[in-house]
Amino acid sequence: MHLLRVSLASVAFLALQAAAQIGEYDPIYSDYNYCQGITADSSTYKPIPGATLKKVQLFMRHGDRVPSMVFPGDDASYNLCGNDVENHYSGDDSLSRTPTVQSKIMDSQDSPYHRLMWKGNCDIGQLTNRGKQQTYNVGKSIRSIYVDMLKFLPKVLNTDLIYVRNTHAVRTRESAEHMLNGLYPPTFRVPGSIIELNAFPEAVENIILSRNLCPALPSIFKPFVSTPTFLNFFKSNYALMAKTNNILGVANNPQYNNSLNGDFFISRLCNNMPLPCSRINSTDCITPDEATKAIAGSWVMAFGPMRWGPQAEKVKRVAGGMFVGTIPKNIHATLNGDPSSRPFEFYSVHDQSIDQIMAIIAAPSTPWPGYSATLALETFELTDKSYVVRAIYEGKTVKAHPDLKCSLEACPLDIFTAFLKSYVPSDAQAECSV
Repeated sequence: MHLLRVSLASVAFLALQAAAQIGEYDPIYSDYNYCQGITADSSTYKPIPGATLKKVQLFMRHGDRVPSMVFPGDDASYNLCGNDVENHYSGDDSLSRTPTVQSKIMDSQDSPYHRLMWKGNCDIGQLTNRGKQQTYNVGKSIRSIYVDMLKFLPKVLNTDLIYVRNTHAVRTRESAEHMLNGLYPPTFRVPGSIIELNAFPEAVENIILSRNLCPALPSIFKPFVSTPTFLNFFKSNYALMAKTNNILGVANNPQYNNSLNGDFFISRLCNNMPLPCSRINSTDCITPDEATKAIAGSWVMAFGPMRWGPQAEKVKRVAGGMFVGTIPKNIHATLNGDPSSRPFEFYSVHDQSIDQIMAIIAAPSTPWPGYSATLALETFELTDKSYVVRAIYEGKTVKAHPDLKCSLEACPLDIFTAFLKSYVPSDAQAECSV
Protein backbone atom coordinates (compact mmCIF):
# COMPACT_ATOMS: atom_id res chain seq x y z
CA MET A 1 0.00 0.00 0.00
CA HIS A 2 1.13 3.57 -0.60
CA LEU A 3 1.99 5.75 2.36
CA LEU A 4 1.37 9.22 3.73
CA ARG A 5 3.77 10.75 6.23
CA VAL A 6 2.27 12.07 9.47
CA SER A 7 3.46 14.60 12.03
CA LEU A 8 3.10 13.81 15.74
CA ALA A 9 2.35 17.43 16.58
CA SER A 10 -1.40 17.13 16.07
CA VAL A 11 -2.00 13.72 17.67
CA ALA A 12 -2.92 14.94 21.16
CA PHE A 13 -5.35 17.59 19.91
CA LEU A 14 -6.96 15.22 17.44
CA ALA A 15 -7.42 12.57 20.12
CA LEU A 16 -9.42 15.01 22.20
CA GLN A 17 -11.55 15.92 19.19
CA ALA A 18 -12.20 12.27 18.41
CA ALA A 19 -13.29 11.56 21.97
CA ALA A 20 -16.07 14.12 21.70
CA GLN A 21 -17.98 11.75 19.46
CA ILE A 22 -18.85 9.60 22.49
CA GLY A 23 -18.29 11.90 25.45
CA GLU A 24 -16.05 14.89 25.85
CA TYR A 25 -12.98 14.59 28.06
CA ASP A 26 -12.82 16.88 31.03
CA PRO A 27 -10.90 20.11 30.29
CA ILE A 28 -8.31 19.24 32.94
CA TYR A 29 -7.02 16.65 30.45
CA SER A 30 -6.36 19.18 27.70
CA ASP A 31 -2.75 17.94 27.57
CA TYR A 32 -3.82 14.31 27.04
CA ASN A 33 -1.79 12.43 24.45
CA TYR A 34 -2.52 8.76 23.74
CA CYS A 35 1.06 8.22 22.60
CA GLN A 36 2.53 9.45 25.89
CA GLY A 37 0.87 9.16 29.28
CA ILE A 38 1.63 11.74 31.94
CA THR A 39 3.06 10.88 35.35
CA ALA A 40 3.47 13.41 38.13
CA ASP A 41 6.99 14.14 39.35
CA SER A 42 8.48 16.19 42.16
CA SER A 43 7.93 19.42 40.21
CA THR A 44 4.16 18.90 39.91
CA TYR A 45 3.28 16.66 42.87
CA LYS A 46 1.63 18.24 45.92
CA PRO A 47 1.49 16.35 49.24
CA ILE A 48 -1.59 16.59 51.46
CA PRO A 49 -0.59 19.14 54.13
CA GLY A 50 -0.05 17.59 57.55
CA ALA A 51 -0.84 14.07 56.35
CA THR A 52 1.41 11.01 56.49
CA LEU A 53 1.62 8.74 53.48
CA LYS A 54 1.00 5.10 54.43
CA LYS A 55 0.40 3.22 51.20
CA VAL A 56 0.91 3.64 47.45
CA GLN A 57 -0.73 1.46 44.80
CA LEU A 58 0.63 2.37 41.37
CA PHE A 59 -0.91 1.08 38.15
CA MET A 60 1.03 1.66 34.94
CA ARG A 61 0.07 0.77 31.41
CA HIS A 62 2.90 -0.79 29.43
CA GLY A 63 4.83 1.44 27.06
CA ASP A 64 4.51 1.93 23.32
CA ARG A 65 4.07 -1.32 21.37
CA VAL A 66 3.64 -2.52 17.82
CA PRO A 67 0.22 -3.80 16.66
CA SER A 68 -1.25 -6.78 18.47
CA MET A 69 -2.11 -8.45 15.17
CA VAL A 70 -0.75 -8.53 11.64
CA PHE A 71 -3.15 -6.86 9.24
CA PRO A 72 -3.37 -8.16 5.66
CA GLY A 73 -1.05 -6.27 3.37
CA ASP A 74 0.83 -4.44 6.13
CA ASP A 75 4.09 -3.81 4.31
CA ALA A 76 5.64 -1.44 6.85
CA SER A 77 9.00 -2.17 8.43
CA TYR A 78 8.62 -2.19 12.20
CA ASN A 79 12.24 -1.59 13.15
CA LEU A 80 11.21 -0.17 16.50
CA CYS A 81 12.28 -2.82 18.99
CA GLY A 82 15.93 -2.11 19.58
CA ASN A 83 18.86 -4.36 18.93
CA ASP A 84 18.13 -7.64 17.21
CA VAL A 85 19.97 -9.46 20.00
CA GLU A 86 18.48 -9.88 23.46
CA ASN A 87 20.76 -11.06 26.24
CA HIS A 88 19.69 -13.61 28.84
CA TYR A 89 21.51 -14.20 32.12
CA SER A 90 21.60 -17.35 34.20
CA GLY A 91 23.35 -18.79 37.19
CA ASP A 92 22.76 -20.66 40.42
CA ASP A 93 21.64 -18.39 43.25
CA SER A 94 22.38 -15.12 41.45
CA LEU A 95 22.55 -13.84 37.92
CA SER A 96 25.80 -14.09 36.04
CA ARG A 97 27.57 -10.86 35.19
CA THR A 98 27.84 -11.71 31.51
CA PRO A 99 25.16 -12.99 29.14
CA THR A 100 25.04 -16.75 28.73
CA VAL A 101 22.35 -16.92 26.04
CA GLN A 102 21.33 -14.56 23.25
CA SER A 103 18.10 -14.56 21.26
CA LYS A 104 16.72 -12.45 18.44
CA ILE A 105 13.74 -12.12 16.13
CA MET A 106 14.76 -13.75 12.84
CA ASP A 107 14.11 -12.40 9.36
CA SER A 108 11.21 -14.53 8.17
CA GLN A 109 12.04 -14.43 4.46
CA ASP A 110 13.05 -18.11 4.50
CA SER A 111 9.61 -19.12 5.73
CA PRO A 112 6.99 -20.00 3.11
CA TYR A 113 4.58 -17.92 5.19
CA HIS A 114 6.76 -14.80 5.36
CA ARG A 115 4.09 -12.67 3.68
CA LEU A 116 1.89 -13.21 6.72
CA MET A 117 4.31 -11.18 8.88
CA TRP A 118 5.55 -7.62 8.61
CA LYS A 119 9.19 -6.67 8.11
CA GLY A 120 11.45 -5.47 10.90
CA ASN A 121 12.73 -6.58 14.30
CA CYS A 122 9.45 -6.57 16.26
CA ASP A 123 7.21 -9.49 17.11
CA ILE A 124 3.44 -9.08 17.47
CA GLY A 125 2.52 -6.74 20.34
CA GLN A 126 6.16 -6.25 21.32
CA LEU A 127 7.33 -3.34 23.45
CA THR A 128 9.27 -0.83 21.35
CA ASN A 129 12.40 1.14 22.20
CA ARG A 130 10.13 4.12 22.77
CA GLY A 131 8.02 2.04 25.16
CA LYS A 132 11.08 0.97 27.13
CA GLN A 133 12.20 4.57 27.55
CA GLN A 134 8.70 5.69 28.51
CA THR A 135 8.41 3.20 31.35
CA TYR A 136 11.96 3.89 32.52
CA ASN A 137 11.03 7.58 32.70
CA VAL A 138 7.99 6.70 34.80
CA GLY A 139 10.33 5.06 37.29
CA LYS A 140 12.47 8.20 37.43
CA SER A 141 9.40 10.36 38.07
CA ILE A 142 8.12 8.02 40.78
CA ARG A 143 11.54 8.04 42.43
CA SER A 144 11.59 11.84 42.44
CA ILE A 145 8.36 11.83 44.49
CA TYR A 146 8.42 8.83 46.81
CA VAL A 147 12.20 8.55 47.36
CA ASP A 148 13.67 12.02 46.95
CA MET A 149 10.77 14.25 47.94
CA LEU A 150 8.68 12.33 50.48
CA LYS A 151 11.27 9.81 51.71
CA PHE A 152 8.45 7.26 51.67
CA LEU A 153 10.81 4.73 50.08
CA PRO A 154 14.49 4.51 51.01
CA LYS A 155 17.24 5.76 48.76
CA VAL A 156 18.65 2.25 48.38
CA LEU A 157 16.32 -0.56 47.30
CA ASN A 158 14.70 -2.58 50.07
CA THR A 159 12.82 -5.43 48.39
CA ASP A 160 10.73 -6.01 51.53
CA LEU A 161 8.89 -2.74 50.86
CA ILE A 162 7.84 -3.36 47.25
CA TYR A 163 5.30 -5.69 45.67
CA VAL A 164 5.22 -5.99 41.88
CA ARG A 165 2.65 -7.67 39.69
CA ASN A 166 2.46 -7.86 35.90
CA THR A 167 0.20 -9.79 33.55
CA HIS A 168 1.21 -12.81 31.49
CA ALA A 169 2.00 -10.53 28.52
CA VAL A 170 5.74 -10.11 27.95
CA ARG A 171 5.36 -6.36 27.32
CA THR A 172 3.99 -5.80 30.84
CA ARG A 173 6.88 -7.73 32.38
CA GLU A 174 9.42 -5.78 30.35
CA SER A 175 7.68 -2.50 31.18
CA ALA A 176 7.87 -3.43 34.87
CA GLU A 177 11.59 -4.11 34.56
CA HIS A 178 12.27 -0.77 32.90
CA MET A 179 10.13 1.16 35.38
CA LEU A 180 11.96 -0.50 38.28
CA ASN A 181 15.31 0.39 36.70
CA GLY A 182 14.20 4.01 36.70
CA LEU A 183 12.94 3.78 40.27
CA TYR A 184 16.05 2.00 41.55
CA PRO A 185 18.99 2.22 39.16
CA PRO A 186 21.85 -0.27 39.76
CA THR A 187 23.80 2.28 41.82
CA PHE A 188 20.95 2.24 44.37
CA ARG A 189 20.75 -1.53 44.74
CA VAL A 190 22.72 -3.81 47.00
CA PRO A 191 24.48 -6.45 44.86
CA GLY A 192 22.36 -9.58 44.73
CA SER A 193 19.07 -7.77 45.40
CA ILE A 194 16.26 -9.38 43.45
CA ILE A 195 12.84 -7.84 42.90
CA GLU A 196 10.17 -10.50 42.56
CA LEU A 197 7.75 -10.06 39.65
CA ASN A 198 4.42 -11.76 40.33
CA ALA A 199 1.93 -12.85 37.69
CA PHE A 200 -1.26 -14.86 37.74
CA PRO A 201 -1.50 -17.75 35.26
CA GLU A 202 -3.14 -16.50 32.07
CA ALA A 203 -6.12 -18.82 32.58
CA VAL A 204 -7.13 -17.06 35.83
CA GLU A 205 -5.81 -13.53 35.29
CA ASN A 206 -8.35 -11.14 36.86
CA ILE A 207 -6.87 -7.74 36.06
CA ILE A 208 -7.86 -7.89 32.38
CA LEU A 209 -11.14 -8.79 30.71
CA SER A 210 -11.29 -12.53 30.15
CA ARG A 211 -13.98 -14.42 28.30
CA ASN A 212 -12.49 -17.58 29.72
CA LEU A 213 -13.29 -16.43 33.26
CA CYS A 214 -16.53 -14.70 32.29
CA PRO A 215 -18.22 -16.35 29.30
CA ALA A 216 -21.15 -13.94 29.66
CA LEU A 217 -19.06 -10.89 28.75
CA PRO A 218 -20.16 -10.73 25.07
CA SER A 219 -23.86 -10.93 25.97
CA ILE A 220 -23.45 -8.34 28.74
CA PHE A 221 -21.58 -5.93 26.45
CA LYS A 222 -23.90 -6.46 23.46
CA PRO A 223 -26.86 -4.24 24.53
CA PHE A 224 -24.59 -1.20 24.24
CA VAL A 225 -24.65 -1.46 20.44
CA SER A 226 -28.41 -0.79 20.47
CA THR A 227 -28.14 2.45 22.44
CA PRO A 228 -28.57 5.86 20.77
CA THR A 229 -25.05 6.71 21.93
CA PHE A 230 -23.50 3.86 19.98
CA LEU A 231 -25.81 4.13 16.97
CA ASN A 232 -24.99 7.82 16.60
CA PHE A 233 -21.32 6.98 16.90
CA PHE A 234 -21.59 4.21 14.30
CA LYS A 235 -23.51 6.43 11.89
CA SER A 236 -21.04 9.29 12.18
CA ASN A 237 -18.08 6.93 11.68
CA TYR A 238 -19.46 4.63 8.98
CA ALA A 239 -17.78 6.49 6.12
CA LEU A 240 -14.45 6.40 7.96
CA MET A 241 -14.85 2.68 8.63
CA ALA A 242 -15.51 2.05 4.94
CA LYS A 243 -12.49 4.13 3.92
CA THR A 244 -10.05 2.53 6.37
CA ASN A 245 -11.21 -0.97 5.46
CA ASN A 246 -10.91 -0.30 1.74
CA ILE A 247 -7.43 1.16 2.04
CA LEU A 248 -6.31 -1.66 4.31
CA GLY A 249 -7.74 -4.16 1.85
CA VAL A 250 -10.05 -5.81 4.38
CA ALA A 251 -13.45 -4.60 3.16
CA ASN A 252 -14.48 -8.17 2.35
CA ASN A 253 -12.75 -9.78 5.30
CA PRO A 254 -15.24 -10.40 8.15
CA GLN A 255 -12.38 -10.71 10.64
CA TYR A 256 -11.62 -7.01 10.20
CA ASN A 257 -14.37 -5.18 8.31
CA ASN A 258 -16.72 -4.53 11.25
CA SER A 259 -14.21 -2.28 13.02
CA LEU A 260 -12.28 0.94 12.55
CA ASN A 261 -9.09 -1.12 13.02
CA GLY A 262 -7.47 1.56 15.11
CA ASP A 263 -4.72 -0.79 16.32
CA PHE A 264 -3.24 -0.66 12.83
CA PHE A 265 -2.61 3.09 13.10
CA ILE A 266 -1.34 3.45 16.65
CA SER A 267 2.30 2.52 16.03
CA ARG A 268 2.38 4.67 12.93
CA LEU A 269 1.07 7.77 14.69
CA CYS A 270 3.15 7.35 17.83
CA ASN A 271 6.39 6.55 15.98
CA ASN A 272 6.02 8.99 13.09
CA MET A 273 5.64 6.21 10.55
CA PRO A 274 3.83 6.67 7.23
CA LEU A 275 0.06 6.29 7.08
CA PRO A 276 -1.36 4.04 4.35
CA CYS A 277 -2.78 5.08 0.99
CA SER A 278 -4.90 3.13 -1.46
CA ARG A 279 -3.15 0.71 -3.79
CA ILE A 280 -5.50 1.84 -6.57
CA ASN A 281 -5.38 5.60 -6.01
CA SER A 282 -2.21 6.88 -4.38
CA THR A 283 -3.88 10.20 -3.52
CA ASP A 284 -6.54 8.46 -1.42
CA CYS A 285 -4.77 8.27 1.94
CA ILE A 286 -5.66 8.03 5.60
CA THR A 287 -5.08 11.45 7.16
CA PRO A 288 -3.77 12.00 10.69
CA ASP A 289 -7.24 13.18 11.71
CA GLU A 290 -8.84 10.02 10.33
CA ALA A 291 -6.24 7.74 11.90
CA THR A 292 -6.70 9.35 15.30
CA LYS A 293 -10.48 9.06 15.07
CA ALA A 294 -10.10 5.41 14.09
CA ILE A 295 -7.93 4.80 17.14
CA ALA A 296 -10.30 6.58 19.53
CA GLY A 297 -13.31 4.86 17.97
CA SER A 298 -11.73 1.47 18.43
CA TRP A 299 -11.85 1.89 22.22
CA VAL A 300 -15.62 2.34 22.21
CA MET A 301 -16.61 -1.29 22.72
CA ALA A 302 -14.38 -1.50 25.80
CA PHE A 303 -14.97 2.05 27.06
CA GLY A 304 -18.65 2.60 26.26
CA PRO A 305 -20.49 -0.34 27.87
CA MET A 306 -19.10 0.55 31.30
CA ARG A 307 -20.25 4.18 31.00
CA TRP A 308 -23.24 4.54 28.67
CA GLY A 309 -24.53 1.00 28.23
CA PRO A 310 -27.89 -0.15 29.67
CA GLN A 311 -26.05 -2.71 31.80
CA ALA A 312 -23.15 -0.46 32.80
CA GLU A 313 -23.27 -1.41 36.47
CA LYS A 314 -23.26 -5.12 35.69
CA VAL A 315 -20.44 -4.67 33.17
CA LYS A 316 -18.35 -2.95 35.82
CA ARG A 317 -19.03 -5.78 38.27
CA VAL A 318 -17.89 -8.54 35.92
CA ALA A 319 -14.98 -6.45 34.58
CA GLY A 320 -13.31 -4.25 37.21
CA GLY A 321 -15.15 -5.95 40.04
CA MET A 322 -13.07 -9.07 39.56
CA PHE A 323 -10.01 -7.14 40.77
CA VAL A 324 -10.95 -3.95 42.65
CA GLY A 325 -11.64 -5.75 45.90
CA THR A 326 -7.90 -6.33 46.11
CA ILE A 327 -7.29 -2.59 46.46
CA PRO A 328 -8.98 -1.93 49.84
CA LYS A 329 -8.00 -5.39 51.08
CA ASN A 330 -4.32 -4.57 50.59
CA ILE A 331 -4.68 -1.07 52.02
CA HIS A 332 -6.14 -2.43 55.25
CA ALA A 333 -3.51 -5.17 55.40
CA THR A 334 -0.77 -2.54 55.39
CA LEU A 335 -2.51 -0.31 57.93
CA ASN A 336 -3.09 -3.31 60.21
CA GLY A 337 0.59 -4.26 60.13
CA ASP A 338 0.25 -7.48 58.14
CA PRO A 339 3.89 -8.60 57.73
CA SER A 340 3.16 -9.96 54.25
CA SER A 341 1.86 -6.59 53.05
CA ARG A 342 4.09 -4.06 51.28
CA PRO A 343 3.65 -0.28 51.52
CA PHE A 344 4.42 0.18 47.80
CA GLU A 345 2.53 -1.89 45.24
CA PHE A 346 3.25 -1.64 41.54
CA TYR A 347 1.07 -3.17 38.83
CA SER A 348 2.36 -3.24 35.25
CA VAL A 349 -0.79 -3.81 33.23
CA HIS A 350 -2.81 -2.90 30.14
CA ASP A 351 -4.96 0.07 29.15
CA GLN A 352 -8.13 -1.92 29.77
CA SER A 353 -6.86 -2.94 33.22
CA ILE A 354 -6.63 0.69 34.33
CA ASP A 355 -9.82 1.70 32.56
CA GLN A 356 -11.82 -0.96 34.43
CA ILE A 357 -10.80 0.71 37.69
CA MET A 358 -11.39 4.20 36.31
CA ALA A 359 -14.87 3.24 35.07
CA ILE A 360 -15.79 2.53 38.70
CA ILE A 361 -14.12 5.40 40.55
CA ALA A 362 -13.76 8.20 37.99
CA ALA A 363 -16.07 10.55 36.14
CA PRO A 364 -17.03 9.24 32.67
CA SER A 365 -15.19 12.16 31.08
CA THR A 366 -11.81 10.65 32.04
CA PRO A 367 -9.69 9.68 28.99
CA TRP A 368 -8.57 6.21 27.98
CA PRO A 369 -5.11 5.26 29.32
CA GLY A 370 -2.34 6.10 26.89
CA TYR A 371 1.04 4.43 26.69
CA SER A 372 2.81 4.38 30.09
CA ALA A 373 -0.16 6.15 31.71
CA THR A 374 -0.27 5.81 35.49
CA LEU A 375 -2.94 5.73 38.17
CA ALA A 376 -1.63 6.23 41.70
CA LEU A 377 -3.84 5.44 44.71
CA GLU A 378 -2.32 6.96 47.84
CA THR A 379 -3.52 6.27 51.37
CA PHE A 380 -2.78 8.98 53.93
CA GLU A 381 -3.19 9.22 57.68
CA LEU A 382 -4.51 12.61 58.77
CA THR A 383 -3.70 14.40 62.00
CA ASP A 384 -6.96 13.13 63.56
CA LYS A 385 -5.78 9.52 62.91
CA SER A 386 -8.36 8.97 60.16
CA TYR A 387 -7.40 7.70 56.71
CA VAL A 388 -8.11 9.06 53.25
CA VAL A 389 -7.38 7.90 49.71
CA ARG A 390 -6.22 10.15 46.90
CA ALA A 391 -6.24 9.12 43.22
CA ILE A 392 -3.84 10.68 40.68
CA TYR A 393 -4.21 9.94 36.96
CA GLU A 394 -2.42 11.66 34.09
CA GLY A 395 -0.64 13.67 36.77
CA LYS A 396 -3.93 15.14 38.07
CA THR A 397 -6.32 14.40 40.91
CA VAL A 398 -9.08 12.19 39.56
CA LYS A 399 -12.57 13.63 39.43
CA ALA A 400 -14.73 11.10 41.23
CA HIS A 401 -17.61 9.19 39.70
CA PRO A 402 -20.92 10.82 40.72
CA ASP A 403 -21.89 7.68 42.65
CA LEU A 404 -18.74 7.88 44.79
CA LYS A 405 -19.81 10.36 47.43
CA CYS A 406 -16.43 11.89 48.14
CA SER A 407 -13.62 13.79 46.49
CA LEU A 408 -10.66 11.73 45.33
CA GLU A 409 -8.45 14.51 46.60
CA ALA A 410 -9.03 12.96 50.04
CA CYS A 411 -11.76 10.32 50.06
CA PRO A 412 -12.42 8.81 53.52
CA LEU A 413 -11.09 5.27 53.47
CA ASP A 414 -14.32 3.75 54.78
CA ILE A 415 -16.33 5.33 51.95
CA PHE A 416 -13.76 4.32 49.36
CA THR A 417 -13.60 0.77 50.70
CA ALA A 418 -17.37 0.29 50.79
CA PHE A 419 -17.77 1.69 47.28
CA LEU A 420 -15.19 -0.63 45.74
CA LYS A 421 -16.52 -3.64 47.64
CA SER A 422 -20.00 -2.93 46.25
CA TYR A 423 -18.67 -3.89 42.81
CA VAL A 424 -17.12 -7.19 43.86
CA PRO A 425 -19.35 -10.08 42.72
CA SER A 426 -20.45 -12.28 45.59
CA ASP A 427 -20.49 -15.22 43.18
CA ALA A 428 -18.40 -14.40 40.12
CA GLN A 429 -19.06 -17.69 38.40
CA ALA A 430 -22.80 -17.29 38.74
CA GLU A 431 -22.78 -13.71 37.42
CA CYS A 432 -20.60 -14.77 34.50
CA SER A 433 -22.50 -17.88 33.52
CA VAL A 434 -24.07 -17.89 30.06
